[in-house]
Amino acid sequence: MPRAYRQNRRADAAAETRRRIVETTGRLLPLRSEMSVDEIAREAGVSVQTLYTHFGSKRGLLLAVIDSQQRDAGLYSGFDRVWASPDGETALRLMVHATFELWDGAWPFVEFLLRARRNDREVGDQLRAVDTMRKSHLWIICRRLAVEGRISSGRAPEWAADVAFALSTPTVYEELVRVAGWDVTAAADAAAGAVVAVVIDPRTRPTVDPPPDWGGSAMTSFGTGGGE
Repeated sequence: MPRAYRQNRRADAAAETRRRIVETTGRLLPLRSEMSVDEIAREAGVSVQTLYTHFGSKRGLLLAVIDSQQRDAGLYSGFDRVWASPDGETALRLMVHATFELWDGAWPFVEFLLRARRNDREVGDQLRAVDTMRKSHLWIICRRLAVEGRISSGRAPEWAADVAFALSTPTVYEELVRVAGWDVTAAADAAAGAVVAVVIDPRTRPTVDPPPDWGGSAMTSFGTGGGE
């Protein structure tokens, strides 16, 4: 058997094992209050050592699952729209929509993260990292709003980002969509409208010249610092 063929077979088998572990983890965690590596390995039909060989650590596995959930929920295509925006307000509204669509598309897994962070330090640490990344995207957008002179009362971009973050948390999504029964698009419209009403001076108008320089933001996910 040619060496290259054997290498390709091994690579394909490794990719399939990795996919199976990620899929199993994403299926199991919404049913649990904590993340058990032993249970995940058993259900995926691999040893714990194999799991660590592929992901390095429990946190590495969690990162891979978050990335998979974000991709399946359409977050990356949502980011494409955000970072193609001609001005800060458009980007801000689209970011709130992308965030609500993520909460909606990955809700069982999001519920697990919110539940498990209280008694699983690694899950809690990773959820804080997700929050930090989400806020960093909002800072980028709100800095553009500051360049356009649009933030209310001359407040700092960090203040505007904090407001936008607080009004688009999973809890807000849950109250509007899961409890009150709103359509997710209507809920995102309402949240985006509330954010804009608070952070943007209504006497100002969008500025598209010079065009925004969003940098490498389009490649960055909430949980991993970049898609795989």
